[in-house]
Amino acid sequence: MGLMCTYFILVDSTRRHFPDVFKRPLLGPFLTSGVAATLAWWIVWPLENMKSQVQGNYGKEMSTWQRIKFNMKERGGFWGLYRGLGPGTARSFLANGTSMIVMVNAQKKVSEWGLRG
Repeated sequence: MGLMCTYFILVDSTRRHFPDVFKRPLLGPFLTSGVAATLAWWIVWPLENMKSQVQGNYGKEMSTWQRIKFNMKERGGFWGLYRGLGPGTARSFLANGTSMIVMVNAQKKVSEWGLRG
């Protein structure tokens, strides 16, 4: 919920406050969505990291709070919660930027075909 809310707030804010950026073909939507998604991921990354550990049955007897404390103690302090952030950032930026380009072009086609009410 935090991820999606943050993403849509950032995309909508960019469209409202910087309309010229979003109107640039390809680059505008790509950058807007890529940056918004990446910032949203950075906010929720520690919880995503903990979820992945639970799914991988890593220390399944730990509560979420115990898992957070363990990761901070054994894996580099506060930044231990952000393990894997580099590859996650690259994936998020590219995937979400590309998805926005596809969505914008699909919306244009739907409008051209007269299928929008």
